[in-house]
Amino acid sequence: MRRLGSIAILLLAGCAPIVAAQEPGRAPAAESSLNASLLDPAQEAPGGSWTPPPWRDPYPDGPKTSRFLLGDDFLFRSLREETGFSFYTSLTQFEQGVTSGGIGQAFRWGGKFDMLAHLDSDRAGLWEGGMLDLFAESRLGQSIEGFAGSLSPTNLAMYFPVPNQQVTAITGLKFTQAISDRAGIFFGKLNALNGDREKFLKYPLTSRFWNAAFNFNLALDRYPYSAPGAGFYYEPERGPSFAFLVLDSYNSPRTSGLEKLFRNGAFLYAEAKQKTEFLGLPGKQTVATLWGTGAFEDLDPASFVDLPSGPLHVPKRRGTWTVLWNAEQRLLVDPEDPDRGIGLYVQTGLGDGNPNPTRWFLSVALCGNVPFPGRQGDTAGLGYYNFGLSQQAKDILPGLRDEPGGELFYNLRLAPGCHLTPDLQYIRPGFAPIRDALVFGLRLKADF
Repeated sequence: MRRLGSIAILLLAGCAPIVAAQEPGRAPAAESSLNASLLDPAQEAPGGSWTPPPWRDPYPDGPKTSRFLLGDDFLFRSLREETGFSFYTSLTQFEQGVTSGGIGQAFRWGGKFDMLAHLDSDRAGLWEGGMLDLFAESRLGQSIEGFAGSLSPTNLAMYFPVPNQQVTAITGLKFTQAISDRAGIFFGKLNALNGDREKFLKYPLTSRFWNAAFNFNLALDRYPYSAPGAGFYYEPERGPSFAFLVLDSYNSPRTSGLEKLFRNGAFLYAEAKQKTEFLGLPGKQTVATLWGTGAFEDLDPASFVDLPSGPLHVPKRRGTWTVLWNAEQRLLVDPEDPDRGIGLYVQTGLGDGNPNPTRWFLSVALCGNVPFPGRQGDTAGLGYYNFGLSQQAKDILPGLRDEPGGELFYNLRLAPGCHLTPDLQYIRPGFAPIRDALVFGLRLKADF
């Protein structure tokens, strides 16, 4: 409770003056000019472990002022962007605890400091079509994963760069070069979730669901969070867009990854995306596959799933595959602003079952802008997931079972660039006989 009091004091001190300056019952004037997609961070299907192809820059003139707590004057942001250099930071604090069930009841405080630097070679007067993105993150405090007992992390943001450690690391360094208006290549140390400006600003991990199951397709549990890789993308004028990449099989968040490069094979990832329109409402379908050439055990450490560890040794098996289908579909659209609304997001995946411990995965979520007057900056979400383990994994460690769970959150915009998010999760942990866990959390996020 003492930590909760600290969060309340921070809210009053850092955010209340800005909120008080707004006219009661009305959004600030800057709201109407704000790119509405920024107010709905879930408009991209929560899922995909890939490094998405770098589409055309969604913010050619930089994000709007009301996206940030300190506005465009922070560290001469507008002046820097004119020269092709952008710099963004966010500080997120979490107070989360298991209120009943699980392995034990406890609350823990944790924090994340994220930073992304972006260089546009065109604006910098260097060469045409180049972009460089550097992403660094710091993890502070503790998480409750040891108390919840779930396979799917209840707070994916606090799972990186390394679970249960206080660490700072550069987990993304990505160079992109456009070859034409619709095709290009990229390479570097690729971050699966936050590694470029589009993802960092538009779909931040700390602005929507907390649980990993709604931020990532867990059928791709072997996919490394941060590792060296390279690929290309192609976006035709009509039809599906394509991307392909080759990635090292080792997760290397704290090192360059070059010291073990391809010692255990590589991951090959291919995807196709197609925009759709049903009943006049926009959507998107994604089909993808991952093939690993290395040798793995069923319960080898995974990047996105909290698998059990211990003296478990079984023969390694070479080669692993996963196929997935993700879909997003708008169900409601604001007639005054078509970029705002509520969407349905579905993630499904199928793994080989050996050596992939995941046999199947499903998550379904409703997420989007709330319809309440005067709360244009708020978002909310409700989701259900079911994580199916392979029979091989269950045989290796008796007591493992499939894990269903659900989550409800409300992302409250206190001020431009400042959000408070209450979150509630109910999980039947994948370890028997651990009791069903009820998890509650508060998240305070400030974008600078």
